[in-house]
Amino acid sequence: MGAFYLVRRGGAFAPGEAARAEPMRAHFAAAGFKAPLVLETPEAEIAVYAKRADPTAPAAVHRAPDGRFTAVVGTLLYRAAKGAEAAARLHADLAADAMDWSAAWGHFCVIGNATGTLRLFTDQLGIYPVWCDEAAAAFSSAFLAVLGTVTRSTVNAQCVYEYVFQGATYGGETPVGEVRRLDGTRAFAFDGGCREDANGPPTGPRDPTGGFDDCVERNLANLRRYFDTIGACFGDRIDTALSGGYDSRLTYALLRERGLTPRVHVYGRADDADVVVARRIAEAEGIALEHVDKSAAPSLPAEAMAETVARNYAAFDGTPPDGIFDAGGDLASRSRRCAKGELMLNGGGGEIFRNFFYLPDRPFGLRRFLWSFYAGFDPKLCTRAFDENRYFVALGDKVRAAAGATGDALTRADIEYLYVAFRCRFWMGRNNGLNNALGHSLTPFIDPNIVGDANAAPLRFKNFGRLEAAMIRAVDPRLAAYPSAYGHGFDRDPPVRAIAKGLTTLLRPPLLRRYTWRLHRRSRETFPYYLSDGHVGRAIDPAFPYMRRFFDVGRVDDAAHYARLCTLEYLFQRVGPAMPDGGS
Repeated sequence: MGAFYLVRRGGAFAPGEAARAEPMRAHFAAAGFKAPLVLETPEAEIAVYAKRADPTAPAAVHRAPDGRFTAVVGTLLYRAAKGAEAAARLHADLAADAMDWSAAWGHFCVIGNATGTLRLFTDQLGIYPVWCDEAAAAFSSAFLAVLGTVTRSTVNAQCVYEYVFQGATYGGETPVGEVRRLDGTRAFAFDGGCREDANGPPTGPRDPTGGFDDCVERNLANLRRYFDTIGACFGDRIDTALSGGYDSRLTYALLRERGLTPRVHVYGRADDADVVVARRIAEAEGIALEHVDKSAAPSLPAEAMAETVARNYAAFDGTPPDGIFDAGGDLASRSRRCAKGELMLNGGGGEIFRNFFYLPDRPFGLRRFLWSFYAGFDPKLCTRAFDENRYFVALGDKVRAAAGATGDALTRADIEYLYVAFRCRFWMGRNNGLNNALGHSLTPFIDPNIVGDANAAPLRFKNFGRLEAAMIRAVDPRLAAYPSAYGHGFDRDPPVRAIAKGLTTLLRPPLLRRYTWRLHRRSRETFPYYLSDGHVGRAIDPAFPYMRRFFDVGRVDDAAHYARLCTLEYLFQRVGPAMPDGGS
């Protein structure tokens, strides 16, 4: 299924049940979903919607003869089955209190009452996003659906800055204070109230054992189990990327190892390194490669901007990582990838096999960690509403909670886990949820059955791509031998020049990394045309009545920041939230 909402009923919620469900239904209709399947229980009204690109597919719902049910939203592969069959197998195991998490793959939310108690839980890492309101009365896979149930909303200033600077909001908070996101570690039981408990077994790193070759084989064994299941469920009905990097190469190698022939695409201009490498591989291997150059699409007239942004707003659920101000190409390209029921396979998260944060193998103070990766902004472009220290304190509290750390010291193992529980959960998960609304979508490198051994791999194995390159050549030596966008193939250890280049970042002190972004020169002259005043002003009040409280809007010269700033302005102009200081 592509989406859902759950509205609690009974007790204090009885008078407002219809009022909560109505705006949620309206949101999904505006986003292009067909009429839902409605499941009624004494505790709640649940509506599940088919995926937008495949509305006639059988519902991923199992209804037992005793009237109990299990509904799956997102993409769950369970005991080598998908869709309704996966829901049936899961229902039987849940009823017997015997769910096998080692046989559960993917990013999903499960709602059902197989045990007699209505429960809701997501994948353990929370990659599939689910939101709820303050009272835990309304739950949904759509942020805007829950927001529609809120009678009075307030701007969350911390999350305004997080979203503009980082492309996501963290710790379960959102730009609106009255809506929060679940994190995957907790399950919900509706048995006269709303009770939370642990969601499945622990997902932390396993104890590292053996040397480099053992590490390669252990991680590949996990991935091969996953890709065996993908092949059993989808066969060749898979769409995946091929670029110049590690992750798409490993993904394609694992598919080819299973004898699968996916549809393959690459994004970028003709002279981009990713495109050049992908074309070379495709020509040599006889792979049919679809090249998509979004920059070559016809220009969007200014008078069409308001309609395009409104469509993106509904389809991308308000606040996607890249914002909703584009020419419409993002939504179109995602929709094409799953137009006939294909699985959208994404190599995102493959950095779990590499040193993603590019930090040395030693503990770090919390603030120095944030300076190293989460300081991509210039406070001078903000108004007096921004306090840099307060911003980092709040973000640091969220990092500490995600890592399960105490105090201000992070072990290097904490930092590796933060890639999954912080970066991927809140940033990558947003895109995952958006893709799963359209069709089946998986990012297989980020899965509880994968991340334990991946996180346990010694950092010296991950540095400079050694581990992931070795995994690629162990699966497909021929594919590994082609050049990459890094200037070398994956059929041998990285050359000295690649190591030297990596060391320039790895050894750069956090204090210096804090200022790196500010030293780069940017100009509004490089903005894409659809971020011009003439286009933006068609969709929002160009005076920026909300965002001018937080930014010196006219000086923001980073295109990604500006697109997200405009996105929040559009959201707030539609919703009309109160300002944190009580203003409006």
